[in-house]
Amino acid sequence: MTTAKIVENDSYLTAPDNTQLDHIPGDYGMPIFGKAFNFIKDPQAVALDHYRRFGSVSSIRLGNEYSVLALGPENTQAIYLDADKNFSSKKGFSRFDSYLGNSLIMRDFGDHKIQRRLMQGAFKTPAIKGYINGINQVCASNIQRMAGYDRFTFFPEIKATLLEIATKVFTGVDHQVGGENDLLSKRFLDFVESFVYLFPVNLPGFNYYRGLRAKDDIAAFIGPLIEQRRQGNGVDMLSHFCREKDDDGNYFSNDTIIDNFILLLFAAQDTTTASLTNTLMELGKHPQWQQQLREESAAIGKDQLDYDDFEKLPSYTLVFNEIQRLHPSVPMIPRRTIRDCQLSGIDIPANTVVSNYAVFNHRMPQWWSNPNDFDPLRFERGEHKQHPFMFHPFGGGAHKCIGMHFAQYVYKTFLHQLLSQYEIILPDNYQPSMQCVPMPKPRDNLPLSFIPLAR
Repeated sequence: MTTAKIVENDSYLTAPDNTQLDHIPGDYGMPIFGKAFNFIKDPQAVALDHYRRFGSVSSIRLGNEYSVLALGPENTQAIYLDADKNFSSKKGFSRFDSYLGNSLIMRDFGDHKIQRRLMQGAFKTPAIKGYINGINQVCASNIQRMAGYDRFTFFPEIKATLLEIATKVFTGVDHQVGGENDLLSKRFLDFVESFVYLFPVNLPGFNYYRGLRAKDDIAAFIGPLIEQRRQGNGVDMLSHFCREKDDDGNYFSNDTIIDNFILLLFAAQDTTTASLTNTLMELGKHPQWQQQLREESAAIGKDQLDYDDFEKLPSYTLVFNEIQRLHPSVPMIPRRTIRDCQLSGIDIPANTVVSNYAVFNHRMPQWWSNPNDFDPLRFERGEHKQHPFMFHPFGGGAHKCIGMHFAQYVYKTFLHQLLSQYEIILPDNYQPSMQCVPMPKPRDNLPLSFIPLAR
């Protein structure tokens, strides 16, 4: 595959992380662990504490990683737009290099642009139209199954549902209970949960070891399908990836296809799991919004959505955005500096990890009214338009999430079918403890019931 010279000097790719940050005010926390446990418990609280004590730029240590917190929309804009090519995504995510391999998120500048262009076909309108029928089918059967329970925990059920969509839409393989797809689902769950490792210990019993074994099993599932999909005419995402070629007429390598498939499972599918879980929690607490969405669905007059119906659900978009604001599926995004630069007037040395926290920016009281309240109408009022980077659930700039529209189609399809038939009922006075990483959700996995609507 053609590669591009990404900067004049790419020695940053082999340079070690800079850990000399004493000139930047901050707090490294405990010996050895730093503030890792605080971050896992509540990244927003960590960011808020640093912002109040040190301002928008501060130093911090999470485990063995020294880094800079760069908070607020101005720093977000500088990092994401990156006009001077100061920030590397590949080196920002290098902690997860063994997991994310050669995927899109691990590419910079010209190299990233080439691979992103090759992947875009799987997310264009004709491709998404080809996925809609499969998404509708899986949602319908799984909602019916969930409705058969008196009370159940929603998170594992929606996780299974969306993994079934992933195997059907991403790979074109129909789900088989007890078969290879169930193994894929279990391995992918292991993979996601392993991202919270503190140290990369590749020994049994440690998260890092479990994640690597899970990745190997996922790769073993996908690998044998690649040549078959390359020679076929399938409309699943894997088929699109396998048939794409670069300007020189070369296919993606098998390793690149596998790495990007795993990234898509994580970025497009798993974030939707968190979004739907948090949406049902908020809709259960705010039944007036259930009714408003239900009325929009009734106006469409269909059990299942077609592609052209998605723009007819404006309140769904308001709720989706408010969920991403309150409970961003990716709480923070790391980059690493390529050369010396500045953020908010603070000198940031080359090769320094810099993190930007959506979970903090999305609740800054100087930008958002009553920032901890669930209020979808704030997006109708245009609160998010005060600054182009005060709301950034899908990142921004060249690395803006390629699967964001697909994720919203799955989200709206599931909710439309659910709310057209059922009311969401939470336990009385439900106020759960919230987990923030590896994804935001209630720690009790959201117990609820689906009650049939009176006809």
